[in-house]
Formats: sequence, structure tokens, C-alpha cells
Amino acid sequence: MRSNNSNHLKAFTLVEILIVVIVLGILAAIVVPQFSSASQESNRSTLQTTIDVIKDRIDLERQKSPTSEYPTTIATTWFVGGQDPKHPENTFGITSVEVESAAGKMHPTNKVLKAGMGGAFWYNPTEGTFRARVADQGTSNATLTFYNEVNESNESALGNYGGGGGS
Repeated sequence: MRSNNSNHLKAFTLVEILIVVIVLGILAAIVVPQFSSASQESNRSTLQTTIDVIKDRIDLERQKSPTSEYPTTIATTWFVGGQDPKHPENTFGITSVEVESAAGKMHPTNKVLKAGMGGAFWYNPTEGTFRARVADQGTSNATLTFYNEVNESNESALGNYGGGGGS
């Protein structure tokens, strides 16, 4: 009688581990862009809702005015808690709203949200227009498309696009 008393360790081979890593990499490549797209869609929806609410309030204030003029500023008292409107992409700590009174001006000259801007949102009380600046989306075309979608506009230039990666 022969005793088979071998102590064979059971372990994964290097090839098996590599296959698992490759499969996980492929799955990550499929799933991660969907999360990125969901985040962008969430920001778009939040900005569009904020713009609509503020435009409605601007119109209400104009109707209440005895001269039918647009309000000169966006008042914090219009918002819950007396706080400025929040911009989901404002990670730069810039002011909430920039006010620029210029006849005929419907959009800010610079549409990309970045440090040093006058505000995450832009308001022209002369025309009653309210816009949201947008964060860099990686390319000038993607950023311009996002700006136009958020602001329901058809602009052809960003004014201050500096190139991908949030510059």
C-alpha cells in the first residue's frame, strides 16, 4: 500500500490572475463612462432647473415693478435660507452671480467656469437674461455644446476656452 500523502498547495496561477485582471479592466472600461455621463446629465438638469427658477423669479419681480423693469440684481432673499443660487460645477469658490448691464448683450463674453470669473452665473438686468457658465467638458466643442444645452441657446464661441482638463 502506497500512501499518497503529498502536500499540494492549491493556488491560482499567474495566468489565471492575469485573466481575472483583464476581465475586470474590460468591465471597468464599460461601466465608468456610464457614471461620467450620469454625472454630466445630473449637472445639466440641475443647471437648467436653476436657470428656469431664477428666470421665473426675474419675470415675477418685473411684473411687480411699477416701471416693468427687470430687477437690478438677483436677491438672496429669493432663495431658501437667503443663500445665493448654487452652481454644481463651481469648485473654484467664485461669486455666485455676475451682473453686467449692457444693452443688447444676451450672453457673457466668457462662458467657461474657471477661477477668476465674475460669477458662476451671469445676469444682464438690461435685457433680463440669466445664464449659467459651464465647466470645461474636455474639448471646446463638448464645452460649447454643454453650454448651449444648459442655456437653451445656439452660441458659436466660448470666449475663454483654454483647453481640456478644467483649465
